[in-house]
Amino acid sequence: MKRVALFFGSFNPIHNGHIHIAQEVLKQQKADEVQFVLSPQNPHKPATELLPEHHRWNMLQLALELHPKMIPNDIELHLPKPSYTAATLQKLTQENPNTAFLIVLGADTAASLPSWKNAELLMQFPRIVYPRKGIALENNASETVLQNVSLQDISATQIRETKNLQQLKKGLPALVMDYVKQHKLL
Repeated sequence: MKRVALFFGSFNPIHNGHIHIAQEVLKQQKADEVQFVLSPQNPHKPATELLPEHHRWNMLQLALELHPKMIPNDIELHLPKPSYTAATLQKLTQENPNTAFLIVLGADTAASLPSWKNAELLMQFPRIVYPRKGIALENNASETVLQNVSLQDISATQIRETKNLQQLKKGLPALVMDYVKQHKLL
């Protein structure tokens, strides 16, 4: 059975930190591929802070072009908004009965998971947890902690707020950087 790690996010924009986590999931053989599920509207974040969906989708595709085991997934663009992870997982498992899905989460998100909508369903899926600054990692039966992952000092918020071109170049995949400049997104 194929193991697919689902990395959910608004990817506003996708950055090298996201790619680094996915590379570690693959390197540590936690999954056969990583699918980046673009969330058009996270119910925990205001929609006004988001770049338009089509730009985030285009940047996601560009960022993953050079990574054959990293796949962009637009399923949530076709589901009701806001996006709820449980609804997405139900649809994916119905459509792909021979696939074992895992969820990739930061330690901060993993800690808040019990408060999410339909948390009991979410808790049934194996989770791959990566470290976040200042958050203690806990091992439990349904969570696998990525080992020896260097913390990336980068976030989409930092990227959106910086005006420093060198910092943007360091944080964004080259094709995404070109797209951002071409469309004057940041």
